[in-house]
Amino acid sequence: MTFDQRDKIWESSFEIYYDCYFEEMIADHLLYRWCLLDDINKWLIAITASSSAIAGWTLWNEPGLKLVWAFLASTSAFLAITHSALGVQQRIKNWEDAKKSFVALRIELNSLRQDMTIEPEFVIEDIMKRMKSLRSRYCDQMSRLSPDTLRTRKLEFKIQDTLNKTIADQIQG
Repeated sequence: MTFDQRDKIWESSFEIYYDCYFEEMIADHLLYRWCLLDDINKWLIAITASSSAIAGWTLWNEPGLKLVWAFLASTSAFLAITHSALGVQQRIKNWEDAKKSFVALRIELNSLRQDMTIEPEFVIEDIMKRMKSLRSRYCDQMSRLSPDTLRTRKLEFKIQDTLNKTIADQIQG
């Protein structure tokens, strides 16, 4: 049995490709969650804003709707305070940037893998140079990620399962 360095490069390129795809999917999911929270917050603030106070006073005088208005107003106030404290806008920007970076890396890694498939006798040094550059960019992007309260182990397992199903043909191939 002979050792072929190209096989190891192929395996290594898949590992980085998989990790980039995983982080891209995590970023996409977290971006969706933070944007949803942001949209809900904006709507509640708009509904309960001072321009809507007259509507609130009207609802306040209705026995059945008094509780509804109190709930909406208190929820809106709570979200307005926590929205700023959680840095929702900055998190959205960070996850947008992360997603863009991981998408670009995944596409470049896919291109690298296609090049290796098209030219199976590729020049090892050339491919390794590209791989090292992509790996370095991946590490840089990972170091920029901040901890996020919405990134849970449960979410990571869910994303990993989805990713495994999405690229099952590449995993088994």
